[in-house]
Parts: sequence; structure tokens; C-alpha cells
Amino acid sequence: MAGQGNKNRKRTVRESSPALLQRVDIISNENKSTSVSVLQGTVRVLYWESILADTVSASIVFTDAGNTMTRTKKGQGHGKRRKKVSAVEGLPIIGQEKVALKFTDNNDNTLDFDASLSINTIKALPTSSQTTSKSYEIVLVSNEFFDNEKVRVRVPKRGEVSDHVKFMLEDVIKTEKKIDLDDTSSPLDWCGHNTKPFYAINKLSPKAVSAENQGSGESAGYFFWETSEGYHFKSIDTLLSGDQKKSIIYNETPDSAGVPKGYDIKALTLDVDNRINVQEKLQRGAYSTRRIVLNPWDLNYEVSTIDAFGPEGQKAINDSGMKLAGDRLPVLNDAYKKEGADSEFARTTFLTATTGQLCMGTSEEQIEKSKEENLKVKEVVNQSIMRYNQLFASQITITIPGEFSLHAGDTVFLDIPQISESENKVCNDEVNEEDGGLYIIADLCHYITAKETYTKLNLIRDSFGRTGSPTKGKNIAELV
Repeated sequence: MAGQGNKNRKRTVRESSPALLQRVDIISNENKSTSVSVLQGTVRVLYWESILADTVSASIVFTDAGNTMTRTKKGQGHGKRRKKVSAVEGLPIIGQEKVALKFTDNNDNTLDFDASLSINTIKALPTSSQTTSKSYEIVLVSNEFFDNEKVRVRVPKRGEVSDHVKFMLEDVIKTEKKIDLDDTSSPLDWCGHNTKPFYAINKLSPKAVSAENQGSGESAGYFFWETSEGYHFKSIDTLLSGDQKKSIIYNETPDSAGVPKGYDIKALTLDVDNRINVQEKLQRGAYSTRRIVLNPWDLNYEVSTIDAFGPEGQKAINDSGMKLAGDRLPVLNDAYKKEGADSEFARTTFLTATTGQLCMGTSEEQIEKSKEENLKVKEVVNQSIMRYNQLFASQITITIPGEFSLHAGDTVFLDIPQISESENKVCNDEVNEEDGGLYIIADLCHYITAKETYTKLNLIRDSFGRTGSPTKGKNIAELV
């Protein structure tokens, strides 16, 4: 299969016009009414989102000439004298200061963090001995990053996993940001055991099954992350079936040719990387696992195997309703398929059935439910293991002109020209049917300077084969 070869293809970057950096205000810890703007001295801004990160983060490099603000000091004879000082010395900046950050791209998409970010670290950068100014880098995190360190989840809860997540965000961390939850169909009696909220949410993520996009016993597993729009708790299959937000094409036509009709963005760089290391995928149980389940109630001991393909191969996956971004999961060599007992599984999990575990309520209710499972381990645990390890089968990294409407977790359509083997060059009139199609944005980084602005995207999916269309959800009449 062409999409499963070991390959890396890189292209050079072209310039992108700068975005509008509108606000970089640092608010004093000592006096909340005092703030200083380092906008004029800002040299570079980096902003990150990732489906593997609990919160967003940013990095700001700025230059301070030492006269950013005025500080009043008592002088001799009880007099006062005013002195020009740097922002770092004048506020002073030591960490946890809230920062108001705002920037807008060339399509009028604005990211506005109104004091919702805080300084985690600050460090001085090397400067020339011939200059009197100093340069600093401050690393920003969401305010909830610090709130998470100061609170613990103590109370037991009954209900859906999605309800537990909402409780921790609203009632424990007390975030005021928007919460975007994918409702679950996996009720669970659960206790936080005095852990931090983000840790508890990530422990619950593999135990969750989507009510809409995952079938019980077929798929499981969620991601928890933050974007500039708020917090998200979404199943893997929901991400893979998300609405197509942008259509992107990479080609080597001149910039003056513009973006081809049907597409929104032309990528400036391309790096295609097949992420399949077959041995690692097998060891992690991406495509086949064995589960050994012991039920302490009746001492029943059950051994079973899950094969991603099953006896009917890809057809079984399609019939199951499991969501794929591409056309099919990677097809491994039949020569290595094993028959008989104790074969054709690459990872074994030893599980204890949760019969009677953590049943809440009155004594009568607990007795009534004592034979019921709390977490249905047979239908959830191995299924989430497989889906997590299938997801990062293919990765493409692209750089595009600054585009602030995109976020981690969004679905985009990407087309890549076919490579001509005979001439080893790009054929602009044919698309790559193996690597093109739908992808999830796993990570993104916005890079902003006074001269240029870029957005770098790490795109991932679980499967191969071009599916979808660049014009999906668009008015075709507008493209003609």
C-alpha cells in the first residue's frame, strides 16, 4: 500500500504577511489596577493548542529598554523621587501575573484572552553588551493551570462520565469558560480519591463511551483539551466524524496563481510522515488484543480476543459504525496471521470485573445493585486501548498563512499532488489518493512577528485512503 511506506517529504516555506498584534498587557500581582503594556517591545508570540494538552499555552518575547514605567520611591528627608524602570522591575514580574493577549489574522479572526492567561515562567535572554535594553521570554498558561494545582476532587459521584467531567470543571476548578461535552453512555459510580481535577478527567477519558458516535463494545475513548473557545471533552469517533472546517491544498504553483477553486487555503510547507512502526503498534494492541476478565462475584474466568478487522475484515469495521477518517485501516500482511489458541493477539490485559464496586445510595439500593458491574470492562477497556493506538497511524505537518479560526480537534480536508515516480516530481493535475482526505488537527502553533505570521498544523488520522471532498458543505455555485 502506497500510504504505508516509510516516507518523509518536505517542502520549503514561502512568506506570509503579518497579523495584527493588538494587546499584550501584564497585570500586577500586588495592585490589580496596575498594568503595563509590552506591546511595542514584543518581538515574537507563539501560541499552542493540542488535543493532548489540558490547557492552551503561549510564549512572548519582548524587549524592555528600562523606561517602560515609572516607580515612585521615598528619598532622603521623606521626599519622593520618580524613577524610570523596566516592566520586570516595576510591576514586578515574578510569576502568576495575569496577561491580556489579543491578536487578529488577515481574515479578521481574533483570539482575545482577556486576562485569562497567566505567567508561569519568566527568563532573561542573552543580549549584546553594547545595548542597554534587555530581552525577556514569558511563558503563559491558562488560569485553570494554577487552579488545578490548588484543589482536589474528594466527593464520590454517580452518573455519566460526561457529568463527572462537567462537575469537576464547573464545581471544583470553577472555570467560567465554555465547556463543550460529548455526552456519554457509560454510567459510572466514581470517586476522585483526592486527586487533581485534570488528572481525574484524564483517568476517566479511557472509560468513556460516546452516546452518539461510539457503539458499546465496538469503540471507546475520549480526549480532554482546551482551545481559545473553551474546554472540550470529545470521543475519538466524534473527532473523526467532525464537520469539515477548512479545505487545504498543497501544490508548487506560484503564489500569484492563488488558491484553486474549492479550497480555502494553500499550504506553504508539507511534511508527510507515516507513523506506523509495526512492532510498536502490535505491542500496544492497536489492531488485536486479548482480555482476561475475572469476576470476583461468581469467580468466572473469561478469556477472549478482539481483532480490529474480525473474520470479515474491513467490512466488519464499516458495518460496526466505527468512525474512520480515511477509507480503511492499514492492511497488514496475511503471511503473519496466526491460527489456533493463544495466537493472533499482540497485547494482553488482565481485568477484574467491577461487580458491586462503589455502589452508592441506601443499603437497600446497594444490595439490589450488588451483582451489577460498575464499569463494563469487557466493553470499554480494550476498545479504548485499540482506538487510542490506531489514531496516530498517519501524520502530516503543514505550514499555512496565519489562520486563527482553526483549533485543535477540528477536522480539515487536505489534498496533496501525486508524485510522478518516473520523473520524481509533482504532478499538479492529479491528487494523492492515499494520503489526501480528512484529518484531525492534533496540535497547532501560531507564530507571530512584525514581519510574518504562520500557523503550523500537525494533522493525524487512524486510516488511509482519500475520503471526503474539498467542496463539502460549500455552495458549489460560488465556486464556479
